[in-house]
Amino acid sequence: MEGLDRVRPTALVASIIITGAALTGCMTAPYSETPLATNFPTAPQPKLQAAAHWVTVADATAEALVASLGLGDPCAAAPACPRVFVRRPAQQTDFARGFHSALITALLRHKVAVSHAPAGAIGLDIDIQTVRFSPNRPDARFLPLSVLYAGGWAAYGVAKHAAPAAAGLAGAALAGGIDVYRWNTSDWASGPTPQTELIVTVSASDATRYLGRVSNVYYVADTDASLYVGPPQLYDIAVGGDR
Repeated sequence: MEGLDRVRPTALVASIIITGAALTGCMTAPYSETPLATNFPTAPQPKLQAAAHWVTVADATAEALVASLGLGDPCAAAPACPRVFVRRPAQQTDFARGFHSALITALLRHKVAVSHAPAGAIGLDIDIQTVRFSPNRPDARFLPLSVLYAGGWAAYGVAKHAAPAAAGLAGAALAGGIDVYRWNTSDWASGPTPQTELIVTVSASDATRYLGRVSNVYYVADTDASLYVGPPQLYDIAVGGDR
């Protein structure tokens, strides 16, 4: 009977927890006037922080276009291998000019015939759209600090109660934990989530249709936004005089 008396309170608590969970699950209404806002699955997005990154973006774009259009080495020796003409982007920014030049270089590296004139060539159009979002956007960055914290606590414990030699070993262990942390997070860009993002699209087309297209999105360091955003648009304002 004593064992049964111990089981009954436990069963009662479990019943209360299960009932509460069921009631909580029923609190969300089955119908709504608007869809519920949800997050996309976490995905990486590169952050442009150097001109070398522009070249990397151009290389990846050229590689994708060559593969989709069947250009480059497979048809370089064929007499009917199509030529391409890379039009200058409408945006007059440092990035636009640098990306245009780097894309031509990357195409030539892939043995693509790049023409000086558009006549008879596949046209490549570059579109660069800059988007600016609200500041202080949260991200899903969870720091893998378990190794660092464990090393730090162990080092603290050893250093507090051990001889100087052991304390030196503890410091080395802590430094090793920091190195592991840096290794595991080296692919993360520094700083908060940028406000500025860049949509880079390169389209291949002839006179009647699209033949291929590559679109990618990148973060831009907010302190470097002037390299990607064009000059402010000027407006003509009519001023009326006295009659």
